Amino acid sequence: MSYTVSTLRTMTRSCELMRDRVKSVVFRPEDRKVLDVTFGPTAAAELVGRTPEALAKAEKEGRLAPPKQLGNGRRYYTLEDLTQIRNALNIHPGKAADEDAVVVAVQNFKGGVGKSTITKHFADYLALRGFNVLVIDCDPQASTTTMFDIQPETLIDEERTLGNFLSPRSTFDDFSQAIHDTAWPTIKIVPSSLGLQDAEWDLTATLQEGGQAVRESLQRLRIGIASVTKDFDVILLDPPPAMGFLGLNVMAAATGLLVPVPARQLDYLSTIHFMDTIAENIEILEAHGTPVDYGFIRVVCSTYTPSKPGEADMWKMMKATYANFLLSQPILASEEIKNATQAFRSIYESKPSASHATYQRCRDNLNAVFDEVLQQVREQWPSQSIATGTPDLLGSAAA
Repeated sequence: MSYTVSTLRTMTRSCELMRDRVKSVVFRPEDRKVLDVTFGPTAAAELVGRTPEALAKAEKEGRLAPPKQLGNGRRYYTLEDLTQIRNALNIHPGKAADEDAVVVAVQNFKGGVGKSTITKHFADYLALRGFNVLVIDCDPQASTTTMFDIQPETLIDEERTLGNFLSPRSTFDDFSQAIHDTAWPTIKIVPSSLGLQDAEWDLTATLQEGGQAVRESLQRLRIGIASVTKDFDVILLDPPPAMGFLGLNVMAAATGLLVPVPARQLDYLSTIHFMDTIAENIEILEAHGTPVDYGFIRVVCSTYTPSKPGEADMWKMMKATYANFLLSQPILASEEIKNATQAFRSIYESKPSASHATYQRCRDNLNAVFDEVLQQVREQWPSQSIATGTPDLLGSAAA
């Protein structure tokens, strides 16, 4: 074995040991993440769309079980309690049973823009509000998979994975069997695995066959999602950082696009190339019999620090450039988010690392951002849409 290979293997083993030590501290004494998320009466009522007084009345009438209590008399609810309240009061925040899930790809080719962090936080945000969410990690780096407490290397001998499903050589064709539970009752995940990169090569090899083989390779993820689209309200795709066959599968499967762009000049400029590349690849998909038509495309300014003059100027430029396509709220840079992700968690499942006020500002900011995205999602369901039928027009953006 060469010095280089030996060194890399040693470094890998060392990193794996440290990762396991970190996780043993974060999740002890359990081997798996266990959510410690509770809500007071006001927060619980807000999440289910009722007033605290309405919940108290329903509890008094026996339509709802009384909340749990701490030794000091403080009343609280768990995630499971919120689900039971929604069921008892016939509250259905998501789509109608006969409608399809909205499939949102959180996509940008540039690294470090926050794709995985946004995917994880948006999934948790939706789950808190009672939506059934499926996360599909299409990135071989598996950051989102790790955030949901699944170690990609444990799937190496598992045959029912996304990589095996996407590979044209595979006989595995039941997409639902690649779906795993998470610590969140209403979030499931198709994790990334070490074989996902091999699937990319298998998909690319169909170019030699041409015609129908290429068309099927481009639509494999779309076909898999179609088999479970009635089971979820929102399906989130965390794509790979490059546009190969995996990326094309994501583009073909998505019905909405959320593009994270930090307020930095290089990220802004790289997004120009990204948008052009996406358009070109959609044309490729359509040329191979795979039509793509997104219900919405939105840009979100990520990791924004308004006190930095350069970023403040870029934010103004982004508002002038993207206009109607830019979410009105940027995601503010926060140590709370950084600290939460280092502990393999989102803000929504972690405790404040600094002051409660700082934590709450961060959470309120994310809620405001995701409220806007959720409105776009709702517009895709006929049962909830308030759209006038007027599509987004590029001409609506400022020159």
